[in-house]
Amino acid sequence: MFITELFKHWTFRAFAPGTLLRTKYNAFKELLRLDERCLEHIANLEEIHYGREQADWTRVVWLTEELGRDIRSLIEQLQIMSPVKYMDLQDYATKLNFYVRMGVSVEDPRIEPPFVFTLDEALHLQEAAGGKAANLARISSEEDIHLLPARIISSHAYHYFIEVNDLRDELDKRLSAISLSDAASLDRLASEMQELILNAELPDPIANEIEIAALELGKNGTKLAVRSSAVAEDGTASFAGQYTSKLHVAAVDIIQAWKEVVASKYTPRALAYRIMNGLADTETPMAVLIMPMVDAVCSGVAYSTVPSEHAAHLKEPAIAVYATSGVGEKLVSGSISGQASFLKKETFRIVEKPSQPIIPTPTLKRLAKQAQQLETLFGEPQDIEWVVDHRSRIFILQSRPIPHSKHPQNTVCPPHNLTSIDVDQECASRGIGSGKVRVVANCQDITELPHGTILVTRGLGPVLTRVIHRLNGVIAERGSAASHFASVAREFNVPVLCGVTDACSRYTNNQLVTVDSMSGTVFEGTLPECHTENTMPEQGSIPRIGKVLPRIARLTLLDPSSESFAPEYCKSLHDLVRFVHEKGVEEMFSLVDKSSRGLSGSRKLQTHLPLSMYVLNLDNGLFHSAAGKKEVAQSDIASVPMWAFWFGLSSELVTWHDALPHFDWEHFDKVSAGIISKDSPLLASYAIISDKYMHAMMRFGYHFSIVDSICGDNDRLNYIRFRFMGGGGKSHQRMLRLDFIERILSKNNFAVERKGDMLNARHGMEEGHIIQQRLALLGLLLAKTRMLDMRIEDTNDVDALEKEFIQDLGSLTY
Repeated sequence: MFITELFKHWTFRAFAPGTLLRTKYNAFKELLRLDERCLEHIANLEEIHYGREQADWTRVVWLTEELGRDIRSLIEQLQIMSPVKYMDLQDYATKLNFYVRMGVSVEDPRIEPPFVFTLDEALHLQEAAGGKAANLARISSEEDIHLLPARIISSHAYHYFIEVNDLRDELDKRLSAISLSDAASLDRLASEMQELILNAELPDPIANEIEIAALELGKNGTKLAVRSSAVAEDGTASFAGQYTSKLHVAAVDIIQAWKEVVASKYTPRALAYRIMNGLADTETPMAVLIMPMVDAVCSGVAYSTVPSEHAAHLKEPAIAVYATSGVGEKLVSGSISGQASFLKKETFRIVEKPSQPIIPTPTLKRLAKQAQQLETLFGEPQDIEWVVDHRSRIFILQSRPIPHSKHPQNTVCPPHNLTSIDVDQECASRGIGSGKVRVVANCQDITELPHGTILVTRGLGPVLTRVIHRLNGVIAERGSAASHFASVAREFNVPVLCGVTDACSRYTNNQLVTVDSMSGTVFEGTLPECHTENTMPEQGSIPRIGKVLPRIARLTLLDPSSESFAPEYCKSLHDLVRFVHEKGVEEMFSLVDKSSRGLSGSRKLQTHLPLSMYVLNLDNGLFHSAAGKKEVAQSDIASVPMWAFWFGLSSELVTWHDALPHFDWEHFDKVSAGIISKDSPLLASYAIISDKYMHAMMRFGYHFSIVDSICGDNDRLNYIRFRFMGGGGKSHQRMLRLDFIERILSKNNFAVERKGDMLNARHGMEEGHIIQQRLALLGLLLAKTRMLDMRIEDTNDVDALEKEFIQDLGSLTY
């Protein structure tokens, strides 16, 4: 491939320089397009890193893959422009891409058996069992703690199911398109992924194992509970209430129930929670627990050490037990408050209980003792789900660490004179937040909320998780600290008050309030220091992508004139993009040598100025009015940068002498004797143009200048390169002229470098109208400085010329 391109390059250079010029320009256009795409990919990755966009890890992987592909194509365009100089550039890109791929890759999924096993077996298969089942497996060896008989459908079965049905690409395509800021799109993509799961077939070998396990547990018509046990669930990230549990399932319906639990991985709330915790989809495969239903007298949640905000009135550490009659689904879903009892740790003395308790005192104390036993087993306070049957037997259904804020915030309300609206309300999650009220009575109706919202609702349903990154606080009529959403709110620093009577009718949309959940108070008005958006610093994918982002986005290649501006010094993919862009511009800056090879097809520009100017149109640089003309008028020029440059060059502020034509006198002296006409393109100035591009070489006597520019709507692609060299005056006069040019350019945001009698200047990215102004300035400057080296003598002349030029520039209105 490389040899073929090199042969074409040298063939065009020798026999068809005009074709080579166009090839080079087309490669440059594609290079700029790819450069823009690469910078967009990098910017998108930075947006995810800094938490300004909440996206799935699949999108991070996709963005890095797209970036790698586009960088390879970018380098290919530079190699088309100059095949010899950049032969080893792809090797550097390959090395950096390898580091990035390693940084974002996720371990390949495991699909080996066993696919169904018991709790005892789960002790040695903890990854395959998932978080909930693995914790229960540890509890199974504890004396005096009862667990229900259970079977686990492993996470490997989930991976096998995805693999056999070729679902991974389909899931990833949708996951990579998710943005939590687009609620409608999230709902649509989530629905599509759930349908993929529900419509796929479970392979017979696994289906048979699951059905046999269900029949064993469901003897005599016993109904089953089918519960999630995803990997990462009930660990550092609780996933409290994010996945579906199917209750009262007949054994014959077990496969459909398994699918529904698996499909709940892709509900909007579960997706949002996982994304905000920076976990990839393949890192959280779904294992599933099957256990018999219990004929429950009561059930609920126990905290082995109640968080201080939920028992602020108690003077010593306590165990909290929240209970409801029957199955505890309504309690954990936040739709009811339940009964709360508090017991002293160690002695299990009841400190506080309801006047008509659901749980008998002996059972309550046994439950508290088991809660403390589990805290000792796991080495930290536990959030425990339990159930009591008609024989007063306690069964532990789940035990996980009590979720707490990963980034604790100040919970002391700053001094203020705000008036209280509600006082002494129950705290479900501590914190202080101010914002505008949004009343949504049924939390199931919530799809999208503005950032910084104080949500007023009836219950604390787990569906609220999908908008938790937009909440500064929640005021609920029902629910409790035992609800799943309260657990998630504590993780995300969102203050929550519950049990607030008639809140949905008393609060109004756009009302400004402050929630101080530590004191159980709502105030009228806001406190500026509590009104920041819930941006969750260093949450989600932020720390994870931060490990690889330096290899992607850190820019260390800054100075194009430095010796270290080379491929071997590229530390990141951004450095490579910067290098290729800069070298591409350099290649265009030397588009045509002084011999003007490749300008066949150019047309003379009609002008009142005493110079010979030829124009070569590459791509929409001329209007249709120029079609068929051998010579083109200024009105035929469509090129934006050419128009701006010519505007300054042909300004009425400049006096031209017709008796002194301007062309390449140096070359004319060499051939002389009238062999070449003064109008010959070999002596003339020229401009190669497109609608947004210009490369101009201006020949004035014994010096020449090059102006190379893109000027369009995209600020990031706009630039100006300028070179000024030579002259007919004495050495000190040429230097004084360069002093004058340097002063003017430096004061107009050009970076200037000088070597001998050559000056190079660069103007970086700017809005189109600024680039046009700078091009007009260059045109005026070139017109004013022609022959200047013949008459300038000292720095006083430079000072005077600078003052005069600045006045003229103020009169130049583009």
